[in-house]
Amino acid sequence: MRTAPIEALADGIRSSTRPVAVLAGAGTSHSAGVATGEELLRRIAAECGEDAGSDPVAWYVGRFGRFPDYFAMVQGGAGGGLSLPPRLFEGGGPTPAHRVLAEMAGWGMAGPFLTTNFDRLLERALAEAGVVVRAVYDIEGMAGAELETGLVVKLHGDYRDLAIRDSASALHTYHPVVDALLDRVLSAAPLLVCGWSASWDVPLGEALLRTAGRQPTYWLQCGEPTGRALAIIAGRDALVARVSGSDAGLRALRDSLTRRER
Repeated sequence: MRTAPIEALADGIRSSTRPVAVLAGAGTSHSAGVATGEELLRRIAAECGEDAGSDPVAWYVGRFGRFPDYFAMVQGGAGGGLSLPPRLFEGGGPTPAHRVLAEMAGWGMAGPFLTTNFDRLLERALAEAGVVVRAVYDIEGMAGAELETGLVVKLHGDYRDLAIRDSASALHTYHPVVDALLDRVLSAAPLLVCGWSASWDVPLGEALLRTAGRQPTYWLQCGEPTGRALAIIAGRDALVARVSGSDAGLRALRDSLTRRER
């Protein structure tokens, strides 16, 4: 794993001829109180009297013999349905991480955005920064998406509309339209990864690997990377900066970018 200070990532982003695409995972919404899948799995492990370790998804698979279902856990075991409980995703405001990403978009240095999150905090931060936002979370929207700065691709749907879950032909796959959009984004611009563990999102990891070598990758890593993250980091030869969290890491990146501008 190639590690570097945050300044090296800032230099790479600044030297790019086009804005970086951003992959924003659950860590970017964490300080707003949105429950992450890893938190839910750690609670289950604690209830079992066990430690989920550095990769709670791997722990769960080993313990129960199946991949965890985030939707069922959030819905209290009900599973299914076309939406998630609004109380879990409403009420909080954008995090510092969201606001830094919005600042970068306003400067013309970031966008479009790929996110695995169901909340609308990133969209709010972008709109409040004066960026015209187009959020897509269904097949029709993704099929016609232009790769503009304010495009937010919600790969797993929006908390009020999870219909995209039923669009894939098999478990742990994406609809061909989603894969095609991912290939377009990941082939067109450098990529900044933040707040993403890589544990849950099997088809997203596959998309990152099949587009490896086409564009540089900059990765903010909080804690020890999971095995899946290490494989993707190696496959894309990502430049990795270790950070204490998405808020702190993106603030440091923003500060380094602004220092270099002076």
